[in-house]
Amino acid sequence: MFNENEEAIIEKSKTHLEEFLKKEKRSLLTFTGDPNLMYIADSELEKFKLSPAEGILYLPLANFLDKKLDYNQIMWHIYYELSLYPDWKKNTKEYVKRSRNWQKEIDSMTIYILNKVREEGLSKDEAYKPSIISNYVKEEVLDFLHELDRFTSFLRVLQMAPIYRDKENFEKIVFYMESIGKDIDSLSHLPMHRAFVKGFLLIELYDKKPKIDRSIDNPFDNKILGVRIFEFLYRKLIENINNEKGIIERDPLIRSFIYPVFENLWKIEIDKMELEESEGIDWEEKGVSKDDSGEKIDEQMETTRDEEQEILEEMLEKEEELDLKFKNILSEKIDLNSYGITEDDQKLFYYYKNKMTKEREEMKKFWRELIGEAKKEVNVKKDKQTKGKLDIDSFIYSYPDFIEAEEKGNYKNLSIFNRYLLESSYEILPEKIEISFVIDNSGSMDESKIEAARRTLAVTLLSIEDFNRYLKNSSEKLNQEIEVLSETWFFGSDYYMVKEFDSKGIKSKDKSDVIHSIVDLNASDGATDDGSCLKEISKSISKNKEKKLKKGKEVKIIFEITDGASDFPGITKEAIDELLSKNVEVFGFQIGKNSKRNEELFNYIWKEGYKRPRGIIIGEKVEKLPKELLNLVRENMNNIFRLR
Repeated sequence: MFNENEEAIIEKSKTHLEEFLKKEKRSLLTFTGDPNLMYIADSELEKFKLSPAEGILYLPLANFLDKKLDYNQIMWHIYYELSLYPDWKKNTKEYVKRSRNWQKEIDSMTIYILNKVREEGLSKDEAYKPSIISNYVKEEVLDFLHELDRFTSFLRVLQMAPIYRDKENFEKIVFYMESIGKDIDSLSHLPMHRAFVKGFLLIELYDKKPKIDRSIDNPFDNKILGVRIFEFLYRKLIENINNEKGIIERDPLIRSFIYPVFENLWKIEIDKMELEESEGIDWEEKGVSKDDSGEKIDEQMETTRDEEQEILEEMLEKEEELDLKFKNILSEKIDLNSYGITEDDQKLFYYYKNKMTKEREEMKKFWRELIGEAKKEVNVKKDKQTKGKLDIDSFIYSYPDFIEAEEKGNYKNLSIFNRYLLESSYEILPEKIEISFVIDNSGSMDESKIEAARRTLAVTLLSIEDFNRYLKNSSEKLNQEIEVLSETWFFGSDYYMVKEFDSKGIKSKDKSDVIHSIVDLNASDGATDDGSCLKEISKSISKNKEKKLKKGKEVKIIFEITDGASDFPGITKEAIDELLSKNVEVFGFQIGKNSKRNEELFNYIWKEGYKRPRGIIIGEKVEKLPKELLNLVRENMNNIFRLR
């Protein structure tokens, strides 16, 4: 257990590390391609632990502290651990089922070994039965591929983060590799085929060709297309990395040019083996399969091949669950081809729909409670009744009637007594609520911003559909019909409507518009001219509609999402003022890293001169956008349904 002082140091280090990683989020996103992957420091861990189900990479804080690593070194370890993660996500099944794709090579070597077993007269020995030999061969082949994966990972880090090519940083990497037993001398006790495949990474680390076995020519002297084998593989892998290629292109390359050398060395080892009756002895204990490299597996922070396999299987399980949900949906799907919606578009849409299930369920609960509150009767006081105590205000108001009653001697029908009756009345709610989403699709919207905006649109558009259904089902209890409609606009250098309010009951059109709102968001529209878009919306409000808005018969709310201040701030502020004057509620959300100048402009446009701020700066914590926008939706709906 840690003492109080150690715990304080660990907590402080954990906080500093997580703050540092937040600053590095853009770099990590570029490297992994996953804006949702979170990074959490764990003081109990000695090595990395990736949880696909949670979307979290747990970092071994204890090891970082023990080794006194600086932030550059920590980032290298994270990069090295996640180097193939983008390809894992893209080609999960190829990694999980890799042995199937290499079955021909596995079968060939299994037969080669079984032939030797038969020649030695040991075919009936339990230790040499085909299933055991085949399993051994499979493990050797997968280890071979894993070593080349790690070599590829190492090269990708150097390509994507050139800072680690600098002498000082590279020397720290070499020091770490030496500390876990990855040095040139570690190959001297290994079987030739294993020494060969491990040698690629060591050549890159130490710029020195390892010796494999003096009894044979050094396999690293082999040439492929006139180039030494290391240089050939290095060039091809760098080319693949730069072109964002993965296992689909890498394995055929390895199969054609590297595996034959590995297999030949392996066969030499097999030929040298002296088999003997060994019933009850596991094949893995045979010298040919034993790894005496001196590598310190327990001291490595990176996941092992077996651990990677578990991660990949979990990723595949998650992927297959989503595919199953998608297939179930497609079995009941509406044909959207005529609206330009492809199957890939639908799959991407359902990805975001499933991703936001939790938030959507929370909104459903809110809608039900909101409608429940709106259905309640309101008790209205009716005064000036004919019985009760004398009410002075009523007496003064009805004094002429009192004089007349006095002359007649009959006070029975005078409304001068303080007795209230409670009459039932219902809240008068708006007939229509329109919600517009105005989304920045300019070139500055990077992947993390696009991801946040897509998630926000998915949950909000679908939640509005849920709310509309609840309202229709509750129209009798509410004593009126209310509809909630949504539309989406994209802006950049120009602006255009993606989803319109009323699809005139055409279900397929409405669904396709929702899908387009999410999948067509791709940062392809140039500059940031939101003012023209807001002006267009304002222009579309007729005089009759403006009257309804001011009387509360209709409600209109606009939510804008942008990654910076407008390129034409004067036009934007003018448009907002115009909309507010027509009783339209307008709100803006700024996401992503912003310059001080742009932040000042955003505040000028959305905050200055208003009774309440109209703009919310989310900043670099873009993942908070869905929550913040939904909170504002709740606030506005509360104002409409509960405070009228």
